[in-house]
Order: sequence, then structure tokens, then C-alpha cells
Amino acid sequence: MQIFPTSEKIDNINDQYWTLRAEEIPEEEKNLGPNDRLIHVYHFTKETAQNQMQIQNFGEPFLLVIYEGETLAQVNVRILKKLQVPDEEFAKWKFAFLSLGRPAYLEDSDILSNRFQRRDVYGAWEQYLGLEHPDNAPKRTHASYQVISMFGS
Repeated sequence: MQIFPTSEKIDNINDQYWTLRAEEIPEEEKNLGPNDRLIHVYHFTKETAQNQMQIQNFGEPFLLVIYEGETLAQVNVRILKKLQVPDEEFAKWKFAFLSLGRPAYLEDSDILSNRFQRRDVYGAWEQYLGLEHPDNAPKRTHASYQVISMFGS
């Protein structure tokens, strides 16, 4: 996932290997403090194949600011507002810090900024916040549906 400055002209972006998506930055996320972080968030499910657990990302990933000292419970309020998921469905979701494809499940009291220490995350696959829940979207058969194909390497 690459973030382009607002001054970048769309014509100048090579979209041969990328799916472009515009995302408005909420006003409250525009002025970040020195220890606030912009993190990647992905939806995922766990699948077992050949006796190995595999993470399968799906849906639309997004960016989210986490503020220094903010707990998962506080971040979840903003995620719920952003995604507009029914409360009863959202209550069943699990949240994990994923690093190199390995989930570490989080509790409401966990302080997310303690997990996301690195400022120079080169790729979304290194570390991200994962939202584990069933993929209720209609199944697609083409490869562009897979996040890894959408965003390249």
C-alpha cells in the first residue's frame, strides 16, 4: 500500500500493478503527535491447509491513526464508526496484531502504540492490525480479490 501526497496528479501514478483507492483523512487524524502512528488495517480469516494455519485477508484494507497510549477499546469505537458494522456482529470480531503473518490476539486494555513501534514499515505485510471475522461478501473467483495481488509487493 502506498500513500500519495495530495499534490500528486493521478495521471502521474503508474497504476499498472496497483488498484487505486481514494480515502478521505478525517479531520481529527490530520495533526499527528510525534508518537502517533498511521497503521494498516486488514480484515482476515484463519484457514487450515495441510495442518498449517494460514491467514487469508479479504475485503478493503484501510489506514487508521492510533494515538499514543490509546487502548484497543478506544480504537474499536473509531473502527466501528468507520465501518458501520452492526454492534451485535462487531462484538464477535477478534482483533490481532499481525507481524509477518502471525497473529497475536489483543485484549481491550492493550495499548496499541506499544505494538506498533516502528515508524518505517516498508510493507503492509510486516505488521498490521487484523480484524478477524467471517467473510460475508459474495465469493469472487478472480485473483484481484486477494489483497496480496491487489497491492503487489
